[in-house]
This record gives sequence, C-alpha cells and structure tokens, in this order.
Amino acid sequence: MSTDILTEPLFIIVVALLVIIIISFLIYYIKHRNEVTENEKIFKNKEATLIENYEKTQENERMAHKKELSNLNEKYLEDTTLLNNKLSSLQQFTVDKGEYLTDLALLNFKNKLVTEERIRESDMYILSNIYLPSRNFTNTRKIDHLVLTRTGIYLIDSKYWSGHILHGVTDEQFDEIPYLEGIFQLLNLDSQKEQTLIFEKENDEKVSVNYYNDTIKETETTAEKLRNVLKLQFDVVPIIYFNPKDNGGHTIMNYSTNGNTKVIVGTEQLEDYFNKHVFQGRFQYTVKDLDEIAESLMRLNP
Repeated sequence: MSTDILTEPLFIIVVALLVIIIISFLIYYIKHRNEVTENEKIFKNKEATLIENYEKTQENERMAHKKELSNLNEKYLEDTTLLNNKLSSLQQFTVDKGEYLTDLALLNFKNKLVTEERIRESDMYILSNIYLPSRNFTNTRKIDHLVLTRTGIYLIDSKYWSGHILHGVTDEQFDEIPYLEGIFQLLNLDSQKEQTLIFEKENDEKVSVNYYNDTIKETETTAEKLRNVLKLQFDVVPIIYFNPKDNGGHTIMNYSTNGNTKVIVGTEQLEDYFNKHVFQGRFQYTVKDLDEIAESLMRLNP
C-alpha cells in the first residue's frame, strides 16, 4: 500500500511531463508550419515572378529576332530584285542587234505558223541567249538561239554580217580563187581546215577581210554538249545562220563539205528550212518532252 502511494504521484508527474512535451511540440510544429507555409508562399511568388520575367524576356527577344529576320528578308528581297534586274539588263545588253533580229524573225515565223493553224503554240519553243554552265567558268558556252520542235532541236549560231562570204574554204579552192592563197598566208590560216572569210566594202577605197576560225567545230561542239547536258535521245542539229545586215547586198559561197552543220543565209532560207523540217520530219519529241527540255534550260538560266 505504501508503494502504491509513492508511485502514484510519480506517474502523475511523468504523465504531466509527457503532456507538456506533446503540447510544446504541437505549439512548435504549428508555429513552424505557418513559417514553412509562408516561405512556400513567398517562394511560389518569387518563382511566378521569375517565370513571368523570363517569358517576357523571351517574348521580347523573339519579337526582336522576328523583326530582325523580317528586316533581313526584306533586304534580301530588295537585293535579289536589284540583282535580278541587273542580270536582266545585262542579258538584254549581251544580245546584239543581229541576235535580236534573228530572234524576231524566228518568233514572227512561229506566230505565222500558229495563226495559219499549221502548228500549235506548244509545238515549238523559241529560246535565245542560253548559257550552258561548266565547272570551269571559261568553258561556259553561249547559245544564240534554240528552236525546240517535235521533229528536232535546232541550235542556231547567228552571224550578223554583210558583204561577200566565203564559207568552208580550204586550199582546195586556191586554184578556183587564186587570191585566197595570199590571204591565207597573210592571216596565217591553216589551209587544211575549213575557214570562213567575209569581204566587206568599207568605202570606195577600202575593203576589210574578217575571218572566223573553227566556226563549224565550235557550233558542233556546243550542240553535242547541249545533248549531253540535257541527256537527249537525239542529236541537236547545229545551224550557222548568216543574217545579212539591214537586208543589204550580200553573197555567200559555201564550200563546206561538212554535212552535219547546216548553213543558211537570210530569213527566206531560214523559213524554207524550218518549213521543210517542221512539217516533213519524223516526230522525235512529244509536247511534254519539249516542256521538260524548256524547263531544264530555264533552270540552267535563272
């Protein structure tokens, strides 16, 4: 009985201490929980502010970049337009009077054929001032005129000359034309190769002599390169066209033994030649083929 009396107050004390400890812990927990909640609130506010500032900065940078890009695009378009205009002017400048007149004659001839309903508009393309690019810039070739038809593709090297033309002459003509040998020696020409000589009267006392070496060879080489570049099934027909200046007096004596290259003088012969080959030739290409060839050439000449 005495033991129970002693332990009862001790038990009460222990219980009281535990209650005090629990109450203190709860007070401490509640107090610090409020601080944690407050800190979390402050952190979230700071986080939201940082995110807002970041997004605002990013949006400003995006708008600035967009504006800069727009300005660059606008400048690019302006520069490109200016360059295209310069290139267009340059291309027009590089077309001399002879090429222009030949182009005009070909276009008039095509319009005549279309008007007379002998061909459709899509049956013939007239292209001028075409370039065949090369990895070696110096090997880039210029084509004066191209005529694309269903019966063949014709490459025309236009010569705007006047006077008297001796085409394809070699030493075989020395006996027939005695003065040729002296001219060959004076101009240091190879008498074994075909040459083209043009005699033009400048005034009553002076006659000029011009010569064009390897005219046929260069024209044929360009025609062959065009076929290879476009991967054509058929040969391109090379033509040397002598376009008389201002329709003035002219003569031509053609001694060339080369049957691959056609030699034509004046618009009448030009029309006669195409009348014969456009309407009597065998079809080699479809209208779709001509469209694709023309598009390929345009891609080479943007």
